[in-house]
Amino acid sequence: MRNAHNVSLIGILALSAATVAFAQRAPAIPGVTGTVVTPETAKDEKKAEDKAGAAIKDAVTPADTKGPLSDLVPGTTIVIRFGDSVTEGTVSKIDRSANEITVRYDDKRVEKYVLADRTAPDTRTVQYTNDTKQKVTRYFRLKS
Repeated sequence: MRNAHNVSLIGILALSAATVAFAQRAPAIPGVTGTVVTPETAKDEKKAEDKAGAAIKDAVTPADTKGPLSDLVPGTTIVIRFGDSVTEGTVSKIDRSANEITVRYDDKRVEKYVLADRTAPDTRTVQYTNDTKQKVTRYFRLKS
C-alpha cells in the first residue's frame, strides 16, 4: 500500500514538473523549430507589422508637427496674392526652423518667402489646401 502511495506522489510531481518545463519553452520560430506558416498568415502578419511600424515611427520620430508651417509639405500648390496680382506656384522647399518657404513658378523663377505678420509691409497672402482638404491662409513677405 505504501508503494502505491509513493507512485501516485511521484506521478503528480512529474506532471507538475512537465507543465513548468513546457511553460518555459522558447517561442516558435517559423521554419526553424518546425512551425509552418501559411502564406495567408504571413501576409496578414506583414500587414500588421507594417501598420504597427508606421504608428510607432510617427510616435517616436520627432516630426515637424508643431509650428505654423506644420501642415505645409513640399510639392503643395499655393496661390499668392499681393495687391491686385494673383500668381500660382509650387512649394519646393520648407525651412521650418526659419519659417521660410521656397516657391517655384511655372516660368522656372524661384523666390523665397518668410512667414510674416499680417500687418507687416509688403505682406503677401498665401493660400493652400492642407491634407484634410481645408483651405489655409498664411502671410509671408519676400525674403530680401
